[in-house]
Amino acid sequence: MRLRAEIGIYKYEFGSYPTGDYDQVLKKLFGGDPQKIEFFRVDPWGTPYAISFSSTNSFVISSAGKDKIFGDSDDIIFNSVSNDFVKP
Repeated sequence: MRLRAEIGIYKYEFGSYPTGDYDQVLKKLFGGDPQKIEFFRVDPWGTPYAISFSSTNSFVISSAGKDKIFGDSDDIIFNSVSNDFVKP
């Protein structure tokens, strides 16, 4: 997943995953970082990914899927701990 790679690049650039509340993290991923690098992208259907950070070493990335609704069966979810996609 490309977004996973982009978050990995953020960690490489700055030494850790972005921190803060949801809005602060999104701002950083949209280019509000010191170098103005835009890491965050939308999913193939134009919906912003949902990202949650469990710690400085783990995260979950969710796409709402084709129907653009989070929380149903077509969601696409990646968990960095398992390094795999998981079912919603």
